[in-house]
Order: sequence, then structure tokens, then C-alpha cells
Amino acid sequence: EVLARIPRNLILASTDMSPRIIDAVSAARNITWATELTAVTLAALHPTEEEAASSSNDDADVMQIKQAWIQSWKAGGWGSADDLGPDIAGDVVGTLLTTGSDNDHNVYAKFRMPCHPALMKASFGLEFLTNCTEEEARAALTTRGFTYRSMRDALEGLVLESTERKSKGTKRDKRCWDVGDALDRVMARATTLQLDADETTTSHVIVPVYEYLAHSLNANSKLVSIDNEVLLVATRDIEAGESITRDYTLAPRIVGVNDESSAEADELTALQLLLQFGLPPSAWPTAKDESS
Repeated sequence: EVLARIPRNLILASTDMSPRIIDAVSAARNITWATELTAVTLAALHPTEEEAASSSNDDADVMQIKQAWIQSWKAGGWGSADDLGPDIAGDVVGTLLTTGSDNDHNVYAKFRMPCHPALMKASFGLEFLTNCTEEEARAALTTRGFTYRSMRDALEGLVLESTERKSKGTKRDKRCWDVGDALDRVMARATTLQLDADETTTSHVIVPVYEYLAHSLNANSKLVSIDNEVLLVATRDIEAGESITRDYTLAPRIVGVNDESSAEADELTALQLLLQFGLPPSAWPTAKDESS
């Protein structure tokens, strides 16, 4: 049964890259699905005057709908000011995702700290929340930060008008923070989908409606691309009052700097579900789930 029909031109797909997007992505230090999909998202949010002027009336309407949709994204992975509390948030530069550098280990070693103070405090919080080790939490935060920094300089030029913030910074700082915000929200919403007719190419996409669904290992829906539509279809009988769900274990994940196994793990841990997708404890695997 078809639950929803989404026009193909309303979705964000890594395969829909204009020359402007391709130029930006090609300048990134490490090109991944997250780089491409973040660039597509930023370009949709910040069309150039030439792009707007060359659009037909229908295309202009789609452009405005996409902008409004992207602007409606509020939540991303764990790490907002509300998540962190004032003690950690006071050490954050921009956002937690954009805080720190690739040289933090050397910078803070003289203070006997393994990384930036905000990341160190955040790793303690993640250890408490998800029952992971401090080292696992710090590695996950480091991976997320590296992913951002590898695309930051290449993609900040796609931000034509930066977001006003309480944090003080230069115009470039604010554009870079917008790249971080986009990456954070893209990672929390992305999925994969075969868009071409011969089903040979898998695209990384964000699809309206689907990106809002709750998580379940027994998901009751999936996406199917047919002609100029993407269909949200039921995969089993759905009981009255039952939520429509998707399986976030099938979502793409970011890969560690020196750890390619993290993207191939069979199960998502509570740490991954919280940090990348912002999913609450009700979605985390229980001790029983992990042992089965």
C-alpha cells in the first residue's frame, strides 16, 4: 500500500549536482556521501541569482518549497546547547560539531588533556548517557569533527547569506558554522535509494516525510522510486494507531579517519544512534537486544 507520494524533484540527492556543487565538492579534503549531500543541501538553500533567474515558474516554486523544507529542519545529532548544558556550551565555538581542530591532540597535550575541553566534557556526558567508554565517545566525536573539517573550506562558499547567531565570529566563521549545521542535519536524515530505472546506481538522499519517521528494527515502510515519484510504501500490515517507522540501521554512516569498519557494523550502538541521528533512549538497543 502506498502511504505517500513525493515528487522526484522535491528530494535532495547526491546525484543531483550542478557544476557549482561539483566544483565545491571536488575541493574537499575527503569526499564522501556526507560531503556531496551537504553540498546539495546548501546549494538548494542558497541558490544564486543566475539559478533563480533561469528557473521556470514551476522550478521556482520547487526551489522555494525546498528552501522552506530545509529551513524547517531543527534537530540533528546530539550536541545542541540544550543537550550540553551551560558548563560545556561555554567552551563551544559555534557548535559542538564545529569545535576543535585536527591538531587538538598536540595543542592540548601540554595541559594533559586528550582533546579540546568541550569535546572532553562531551565525551564524559556520552559515556554516562550511552554506557560506552570515554575513549569510544571521544573517537566518535573526533570522527564527526574530522568529517566537518574535511569539507568546511570547500563548501563554505556555497553559503550566500549566513545565519545570525549569538556566538561572535567573522562572516567566514558564520558561513562555516552553517556548513556544520547542514552536515549535522543531513547526517541525521539521510538514507539510500536507487533512483535510476536499471537500479545500478544507489544515491544518498533526503526525502520529505521519510526523514521524520521514528526508528524501528521492525520497520513498516520503505522508499521506492518509480518514474518521477518516490513512493513511501508499507512493507507489512500496519495496526491502527501504530507509528509509521523506518530502520535507521540501514542509514549511511560516517566513517572514522582510520576506521572503515564503523560504516560496516551490523548493529548501531546507542552512541551512534544518539550522536548521528539524535534518537532518544527509547530507540536504543537494550541489553537483551545486544545479547540476542
